[in-house]
Amino acid sequence: MDDSLAFLTSPAAVVLAGLWGAIWGSFLNVCIARVPKGLSVVRPGSHCMACGKPVRAVDNIPILSYFLLRGRCRSCGARFSIRYALVELLTGLLAAAIFWKFVAADPDGAVAVRLARFSLYFAFAGALVVLAFIDLDTKLLPDVITLPAIPIFFLSAFGAHDVPWLERVIGVAAGYLFVRLIADFYYYVLKREGMGLGDGKLLALVGAVLGWKALPIVIFSGSFLGALISIPLVVAARRRAPAAAAPPAESSGDEAGEPSLARVQVPFGPFLAMGALIDLFAGPAILRLLLGGFFDGN
Repeated sequence: MDDSLAFLTSPAAVVLAGLWGAIWGSFLNVCIARVPKGLSVVRPGSHCMACGKPVRAVDNIPILSYFLLRGRCRSCGARFSIRYALVELLTGLLAAAIFWKFVAADPDGAVAVRLARFSLYFAFAGALVVLAFIDLDTKLLPDVITLPAIPIFFLSAFGAHDVPWLERVIGVAAGYLFVRLIADFYYYVLKREGMGLGDGKLLALVGAVLGWKALPIVIFSGSFLGALISIPLVVAARRRAPAAAAPPAESSGDEAGEPSLARVQVPFGPFLAMGALIDLFAGPAILRLLLGGFFDGN
């Protein structure tokens, strides 16, 4: 193994991948802030949302700048959300983990394929991060991201030589139809809103990259994590609800006006994104464990 190939399996390469990811995390923050407002993610450059002053290059160092500036704009002193640093840290950690799994830990694979997998899965993880945080802010998964991302990632996945194209075609269709059926059931049968179709487009995006075999893991993991978060929210909401707030007799049926799990709005996109990352790192192993070798994984 020559020096260049040996470097790809070294801890230094993993660290560099993490730094590369943190730098891209700054751009993801721009997307999270601007896409819901319909603004360009290219122009103008990074600037303070309060005073409009451009962010200096020395103040745009991922993660570190937030703490060096103590979370404030150098020009006007307006506070920045800690989320900017957290997104950069998260993206850096994801980049390092993806590089380790698909490049450094596979020293016998073709270098071009290993690097193609890193590029694909890092971009995929970045899209998941953007969509998750936008959903947290707005309870929407913007079509301007999901719709073009589905064909782009589907075509890009050919370079990874990982999941067969037919499995990914089925994944796109099954991911969307799963949510569409649930949404239609809620709307036409229960006469209220259920899952949003944005979740279906997100699942279609997941299927375009990871294939249909990933969908059960993604949905189950997302539902489990969503319940872990939603149930405490319901408990907290019940404790805050006024004791005298009794509903009319023909209301939803929640006793004493207390909110139920069905009435608490928790965006599902972030949990689907977490489920997709779980499958990305451990999906084949989970399938083999649960199904006893019925599926061969990827």
